[in-house]
This record gives sequence, structure tokens and C-alpha cells, in this order.
Amino acid sequence: MQGIYVGADAQVRRMNFKGGFGDNMLQHHSPQANIYGGLKFNKYLGLEFGYEVTSTRTRVVTLTTGDVAIGTTISESASPAVFRSKVKMKGPHVDLVGLWYPVENSPLQLTGSLGLSVLTGIFQRQTLQVGNMMVDMVRSLRDHKTVLRLTGGVQYMIDKNWGTRVTVGWVNTGRMVVLANDEVPGASLPEIKPKNSTVYGLGMFWMF
Repeated sequence: MQGIYVGADAQVRRMNFKGGFGDNMLQHHSPQANIYGGLKFNKYLGLEFGYEVTSTRTRVVTLTTGDVAIGTTISESASPAVFRSKVKMKGPHVDLVGLWYPVENSPLQLTGSLGLSVLTGIFQRQTLQVGNMMVDMVRSLRDHKTVLRLTGGVQYMIDKNWGTRVTVGWVNTGRMVVLANDEVPGASLPEIKPKNSTVYGLGMFWMF
């Protein structure tokens, strides 16, 4: 084993949604933090463990006749419908990390990783208005899935301990289908279908 390291990344996650299943109600960008630690087996290979969490993002929208609100079409009698929706993603991950040196023993390295993330998606839809009637009904939705993640980047060793890195990752959040986990008698079942995520990161790490 060549070393142990710990670090943190400031990141932005872009996660779109399928038409009618969150695209017109939820925020598509979320700032997030990624805290991690790793074991470097040799100069080319390591194993990294981390935990990532987004901020809670809120969006207020007004939908009208024919629009689809996470699986339910807005009828003429329910138009306009006003919703306040929230989204948050979090979970641990583990990655096998490879490093490549464009110039032998250079402080600059190219990195790539293949890993798994156990992601939890937490969503909330609050109905504020239906037609001419003001209401206050909250639906809670949650799902967790083990998803594939791929990451590439560049890192630079400032000195023998401090390093900085820039990364771009792809996460298979398209596997998730998020259903309401509350029970509202007679109400339709809200359904959210994310697409795959792209995660952009900038961070620093300390090598022991």
C-alpha cells in the first residue's frame, strides 16, 4: 500500500427528468458536497470510499390544462394548479480508481474510476392551489437504488501531501423510479423518473 488520503469536493449535479415525471416541476441543478477517503495500493491503483449529499432545491410552478404533474394530467377543472416541489439526493459510494502519468513522476495525473453509489432520492410535492381553490397538501416521495458511477478527471500534487483535482462524473440515476411513500386515500400516485446525472467537481485532498 502506497498511501492513505482524505479529501472533499465541491460539486454540481445536473439531473434531468422524463417528460411529465418531474421535468416541469423539479430543479435540474443541485450544488452538493462529496467527502471521501482512499487507499492507494500503488502509484496506479486505489480504492475510494465517499459520501455525497446535495442541497435541498425548491421550485414553484404553475401548470395548466393538459400539463402533466409527476404522472397526473391537469384537468380543466383543476387548472391552474400551483405546486412547490423539493428534491435532495444523498448516499455513500465506493470506487476503484486508476491513475495515469503523462510524464513519469509528474505531479499531474489523469484519473478514472468505476464504482457504485447507494443513492437515496428524497422528493416532496406541496399542492398550493387547484383551480380557484387554495389548498395545502403535501406528498412525500423517496427511493434508494444502487447505481453505477463513472468518473474521470485531472489531479495535481501541490506538494508531497496536498493535492487538488477536477472531475466529471456520470451516474446511472435513470434506474430510479420514485413513488409516493405516504398514503392518501383516493389520490393518484405521484411518480418521478430521473434521467442519468452528470456531476462536476472541484476539490482538494491530503495524502498521509
